Amino acid sequence: MREFDIKSMIFTEVEDVVSSMGLPRFRAKQIFDWLQIYGVMSYEEMTNLPKSLREKLAEKYPINSCEIELKQVSNLDETVKYLFRLSDGNFVESVLMKYKYGYTLCVSSQVGCKMGCVFCASTKSG
Repeated sequence: MREFDIKSMIFTEVEDVVSSMGLPRFRAKQIFDWLQIYGVMSYEEMTNLPKSLREKLAEKYPINSCEIELKQVSNLDETVKYLFRLSDGNFVESVLMKYKYGYTLCVSSQVGCKMGCVFCASTKSG
């Protein structure tokens, strides 16, 4: 069964989900607002939805997130490196580096980045 990322859906797609479940249209705005405005990470936080609906949504449209697997802080400078575990078990990295002109942030937006940065493990799996 294909999993759909409800947080990535635009409003009309959430409306389609609500319609396919036979729910009133106003539920689409409630769900969309919880996800996009309030940034909730679970259906349990959507307190204006019936519990039965929250359970159905969680089963059919899980809310995907990532978790910090590892955080490394440099002893030499203020560089901070994060390893994030995605909901599918894959990993991506992020590195925050301080320079004299300010900060630079590198965010690996895909598993197996091919940029070749020497400080990043994501590039090794290419």
